Amino acid sequence: MKKFYKTFLVTPFLFVAASGLTSCKNNNELILRVLNSEDYIYLSESDDPEDLDLTKRFEAYIDANYPEYKGVRVIYDTSDTNETIYSEIQTGKTNYDLINVSEYMAQKIVSGGFANKIDRSKVPNYDAFASTEIKNRLDNIETTIKEYDETLGKNVDKVVKLEDYAVGYMWGTLGILFNPTYSMMEERGISHDEMIEDMMEFSSLWDSKYKNATSIKNSMRDTYALGVMEAFKDEFQELKEKYDSNAITLEEYQKQFSVIFNRCDEESVNKVQESLESLKKNVFGLEVDSGKQDIVTQKIGINLAWSGDATYAIEQAEEVDLELLYSIPELGSNMWSDVWIMPNCERSDAQYELAHLFLDYLCDPDIASLNMSYTGYTSFIGGDSVLELARDWYDIRTDEIYYTVEEDDEETSYQVYAINNVDDYKAVDYDDFLVDRDDSYNDYKLVYFIPYEDDEGSLVEEPADYADLVEHSKAVLLEDGEEQKTYADLTVVNAADSELEEVDLSYFFNGTFYSTAEDKYGDDLANMDLADVVLYQDNVDTIFYSDNYLPYETSDGEQNICVGGEFFCQYPSEETINRCAVMEDYGQNNTYVMKMWENFKSDPLPTWAIVIFVVFLVGIVALISYFVINKLLTARIRKQRKAKEQ
Repeated sequence: MKKFYKTFLVTPFLFVAASGLTSCKNNNELILRVLNSEDYIYLSESDDPEDLDLTKRFEAYIDANYPEYKGVRVIYDTSDTNETIYSEIQTGKTNYDLINVSEYMAQKIVSGGFANKIDRSKVPNYDAFASTEIKNRLDNIETTIKEYDETLGKNVDKVVKLEDYAVGYMWGTLGILFNPTYSMMEERGISHDEMIEDMMEFSSLWDSKYKNATSIKNSMRDTYALGVMEAFKDEFQELKEKYDSNAITLEEYQKQFSVIFNRCDEESVNKVQESLESLKKNVFGLEVDSGKQDIVTQKIGINLAWSGDATYAIEQAEEVDLELLYSIPELGSNMWSDVWIMPNCERSDAQYELAHLFLDYLCDPDIASLNMSYTGYTSFIGGDSVLELARDWYDIRTDEIYYTVEEDDEETSYQVYAINNVDDYKAVDYDDFLVDRDDSYNDYKLVYFIPYEDDEGSLVEEPADYADLVEHSKAVLLEDGEEQKTYADLTVVNAADSELEEVDLSYFFNGTFYSTAEDKYGDDLANMDLADVVLYQDNVDTIFYSDNYLPYETSDGEQNICVGGEFFCQYPSEETINRCAVMEDYGQNNTYVMKMWENFKSDPLPTWAIVIFVVFLVGIVALISYFVINKLLTARIRKQRKAKEQ
């Protein structure tokens, strides 16, 4: 789930959020009230008057496109935790039009009867561009509401799905962030490779050889999830073996995994508490926000982390030439999401419409990529802009400008064409293109033509004209800033000779693009921009070539990819996502889990923890300095992301 940053400094923001305690209406002024967590939407960090905060951009967008709502003002507030938000909603103290919460809290708010349905027909960008795989995980979460039955004359329980109440914003996983060269490990004789293999299992956090090297979350749900994976690891292992041997289908595997992962009856909670009590003796301590910084400064070597925080820490570590890796253990983990919901406060028809327009605006791929670049978290949204952003960050081809060419025996699959303009295009001899390089094509842009079957079923291997070439081509060259790369800038390698890991993200991006060029351009193919060719084909290229995933052969000879760097944090493989489950609201069993958490936190602290606590109190001023430095580092990393995109 989204980390609510800077808890020490959040108090002033709570006072700001108090503005949301008033009505959604304010005289005749049209106001849209939005509540989010801090640092979770694009905020301008430049002096450029045209570089506006996202909420101001939305206001300008409405002024330009919806004259009936001209002059709308967005009141944007932040809060500290999901539980604080729920308390205010429950007591009727808050009156926002849109609130961002984690999926379990959305489930709880809907179940309590505190949310209005969202009209998805008014958020077309969400259905057009949100990843089908990730969206379905959210949409299918069920909860129970009370609904009046006229026949029975009383309220009855009705099962509903979150698809009617929530629009996804960001998503990610829970995993292990670790330093494979941590000095304490070297002193204990634990090698780099040994630590990588160990971190493929949550159980390793219980191993005494990692004593006092690990921090875990001071978060009931995340730490409970960790305890579940340990308490029922034998069942998870047995389930994995059934799936690996094809004894059960993927659907059956995921369903059974979710049932085990969401156990929270009294007996199960007691078993989880036993496992966590054992872990408590082994860990360095609990942390709220400091873990991602502590691992960079090497106070700890292992941290139970959200993928977004792991991305942030890995980027920081690169600044000091420190290797950090992120693992989503092979037995599985938690997949979380943060969503927008509409509380059932009083609002005008105009505010209702504006709330939907704001959601639709956030789901535009251009805006989603802007938010991703600022927050470091992964959007629900796919589409061309987000794919290009991900390529800028993680596909090695955009760094070293080379493209892999697949071959079938001695014949290549595609014919390369050099294009200067509509009237000047020509096929390039493949051998010359690959080896000899013909300098006469240096200023030409390149595509490769994909053979296709015409209406009569005949194979078309050469384009009939320019429009035919553009319609059935992919761009060989990716964009570089505002200019598409040309022939002279390209180096070509054969996929079979590459040592890069091929990562297929079709599970995320498929279905988030226009299906054909005609959908985007109609019949005007002759005016199509070559840079867009790759983006609107039936077969969008969603393959990444990266050194950021870490294939690893375990001691028993199995090949696994459950460890990697930033790319793996933000976009795990499909196989990894298949073994992650959504942790649902505990419902009536919440009392058991809360009691367990109170017991877990109230046990006497060891002497070393007391010493640390005293030092913490003495060093409170240093903590304030840390947050200031943290803010500066965040700004610096965002600048680096922007540099990568240019």
